[in-house]
Amino acid sequence: MKKIFALIGIVALLGMSLVGTLNLWLTRPTNTELSLDSGEQGDVLAIEETEPIEIEPILFEESLEEEIGSILKEKVKINVPFYVQSPFAKWDDLHNEACEEASLIMVESWIKNEVLKKEDLNQRILDSVSWQEENWNGHFDLNVQEVVELANEHFGIEKIYYTSVNSINDIKKELNEGNLVIIPTAGRLLNNPHYRNPGPSYHMLVVVGYNKKEIITNDPGTRNGENFSYPNDTFFNAIHDWPFSIKEFKFLSKDEKAEEVKLQGEKMMIVVKKY
Repeated sequence: MKKIFALIGIVALLGMSLVGTLNLWLTRPTNTELSLDSGEQGDVLAIEETEPIEIEPILFEESLEEEIGSILKEKVKINVPFYVQSPFAKWDDLHNEACEEASLIMVESWIKNEVLKKEDLNQRILDSVSWQEENWNGHFDLNVQEVVELANEHFGIEKIYYTSVNSINDIKKELNEGNLVIIPTAGRLLNNPHYRNPGPSYHMLVVVGYNKKEIITNDPGTRNGENFSYPNDTFFNAIHDWPFSIKEFKFLSKDEKAEEVKLQGEKMMIVVKKY
């Protein structure tokens, strides 16, 4: 009988030892390892510190940018009627500020598959300015949100919206899908040799294509603006939206306007779908 009790005691001690070891294993810190060291006094459970594993961050933006670039066509060119914002080379205050209107009229003609005569083009510019004077109490520089509103309410263009630009490939992606893009710019940063020096403080134009190194535009600010190409870096650097709304209109000199657009204007674009 004594032998039976002794055997039961040994089994109980072994069970308690096993449970304790298991609990220690389950509750150990995540950055430690468990090992058994053999010593003079028997087996001892030792906890050894391990170095934390460093995980390199995955650059999702860079990889996505490379992926977009790899699926783009090498070059795209969309046929869009070209109109200069001063059809009769009368560069008065109205026509100097008519790049937004001329850009929308080019888009409208592309959607309608039409080509306007100078007289009709000029009348549409005047009609657009009159609408703004009636509805917005003046003819002002417009940011992308206001250009989309003008497109909706006056020109009847429905498939149009504005969004941010994070890279030149954002623009190329839209053209790759057959859409047109209207871009607001700090005009002087475009360095167009056909502008009157020093160039427009704020300017808007239509992007109609691209190749590997350049963006192709219909630039209404010059009679030489049809299919005018800008280097990718120059064009991206020049993208700046008008930083004020109509309600925040400020009387600024041309130099002050140019500086405000560069300092505060966000990188935005207007996308227009034909179908």
